[in-house]
Amino acid sequence: MHTAFTNGGLRASTRDVWEKRISELIDQAQQHQSPYTETFGPYNIMIHPSVYSPKYFPETWWYAQHLPPIVNKGSFLEVGVGSGLTSLSVAAAGSQVFGVDINPEAVNVTQSNFQINHQKGTFVVSNIYQNVNGKFDFIYWNHPWQHDSNIPLQLKSEKTLDSEYQLLRRFVGEAYEYLTDKGVILLGTSAYANHEAIVQIARQNGYSCQELVRGNESIGKGVFEEYYILELKRQ
Repeated sequence: MHTAFTNGGLRASTRDVWEKRISELIDQAQQHQSPYTETFGPYNIMIHPSVYSPKYFPETWWYAQHLPPIVNKGSFLEVGVGSGLTSLSVAAAGSQVFGVDINPEAVNVTQSNFQINHQKGTFVVSNIYQNVNGKFDFIYWNHPWQHDSNIPLQLKSEKTLDSEYQLLRRFVGEAYEYLTDKGVILLGTSAYANHEAIVQIARQNGYSCQELVRGNESIGKGVFEEYYILELKRQ
């Protein structure tokens, strides 16, 4: 088992400070009553109010910028596409992209964003792998970081809370059926996730766990998040 990440980063703000700021941002995002458009690099993105918004939460764009060189034109499945920004960036770099989301509005807006930005991809409504066919070189999820329900009310949604990492256990445990022979899982996570639990879940399912890249972004008011892309590889 190889692990290169630390439990919390030097640039990540303390959890209490972060929880207060992220709760404010969730409240702001929930003020939108209809789809709205934002620009990220070369991409014009429509965002539905029901999806996790890259306008307010910068990790999506951070992952979107750092995943293409890792995927390097391999086939790519994203679980939880949201607005489609991450999959769009990977597709624009030359990958065949397939994506799923349990939210039909996320699938619809992702399809629209691919059309707007002249990219091709296949997207379906699915509860993780329920409606997935085929095998992929990379399976990616920016998973809900929170695992303990002892958190502010704003963080107790399916976008941010995965109690006891039940969904993450399913995501990792069932992935082998959808990976190519040399395929790997890529996990978007942060300093606020339970890294020990992630390593344990990987190990229990026969995967090593290695940090590929880390970075940080401001979410305003002097608060910083730190992000990681982890690679889970079958041993």
